Amino acid sequence: MLQKPLMIVMVVITAVGATYLLLTGLQTAVAASPTDAVVFYDGALGGTPDTQNMVYGAIDLEFPFTVEATQTYSAAMQATILDTTPDMSDMAGYGVTPTMVPTLTRQNGFQLHFTLRMAEEMHTSQHRAGFNVTVISADLLGIELAFWANEVWAQEGGDPPDLFTHAEGAAFDTTAGFTAYELEIIEDVYRLSADGVPILTGPLRDYTAWEPPLPQFPDPYEQPNLIALSDNTSSAQGTAWLRYVGVTPDTAPLVDVMPASLTISETAGTAVLDVQLSFTSTFTTTVAFMTVDGTAVGGVDYTAISGTLTFTPGVTSQSVAVPILDNSLDEPDRSFTLSLIDAHFAQLGQSSTLITIADDDPTGADLPERIFLPVVFKP
Repeated sequence: MLQKPLMIVMVVITAVGATYLLLTGLQTAVAASPTDAVVFYDGALGGTPDTQNMVYGAIDLEFPFTVEATQTYSAAMQATILDTTPDMSDMAGYGVTPTMVPTLTRQNGFQLHFTLRMAEEMHTSQHRAGFNVTVISADLLGIELAFWANEVWAQEGGDPPDLFTHAEGAAFDTTAGFTAYELEIIEDVYRLSADGVPILTGPLRDYTAWEPPLPQFPDPYEQPNLIALSDNTSSAQGTAWLRYVGVTPDTAPLVDVMPASLTISETAGTAVLDVQLSFTSTFTTTVAFMTVDGTAVGGVDYTAISGTLTFTPGVTSQSVAVPILDNSLDEPDRSFTLSLIDAHFAQLGQSSTLITIADDDPTGADLPERIFLPVVFKP
């Protein structure tokens, strides 16, 4: 069963509600929230997610089409209880208006933070779950994670019949208590951490092969920058306690080459440059480098080089040494560039250094003075 009408309802609701949410200017300032996070829901502020920066949708497609799912705010838990257990056919959950979500660029990395406890979960299909977290990036690659009581797993992408089937998963007790999850997406992979400990990782998926049940319905899996947390199936049900939802964009470190410019004597032997990450990454980061001729020519004024630097987790600094060639020619100062290219799991910051080779060969004016005496011939 590939139909996910709740996701359609949520897209419609968010589209209609966008103007209202923007005009009311709902803001949340949260103590101890992730650095630079855009906060969509914080239970400590009171109220359900739809009273802050999220929208609520619920639907029942079975006669008599009565929705029995509920959302209830608990001041004691500082969380909202989303309960779809009264009727398995009910689907309910939350979405964020796309206009309120920062651009989720995979190349720059981003993290979804959510604090959740599954109080209970039941399903009638191994490919469905009573609670799901769906994130679609700006270019429509993303991941949908399913939460069972004892496992968190990924929904498969691609084409039917593989689409929305049980893919990689990790055994995990989602009912033990509130867990602070961090879903990090960068380039073509995702990684889910629970209370700071990675528990599940895998490739991003393409869900665009899914088609709405009616052609006039919007397709949420072709909605850029989509964030949804929901029971989006009639084959499962659950009770989820939701305390916090936020997203941090641009989480990949910057990689810089320093300094921006360097002047060095042609007799120095080498020009040494530092390549640094702006902060320690938990991913292995790579960046390629190469020299580019200017007025200085590789093989004449310096030795052209290229290669790749690898920063394993915890490493933030490396160096590149460019051999400088000495000669005895009297010539003006020459320059070339060392450029960083093709960074992986990092963003390019200051990506080039201009290296000037200062000539130190004597000019004609610097030659020692010579005294010529007349030649005297004696017979």
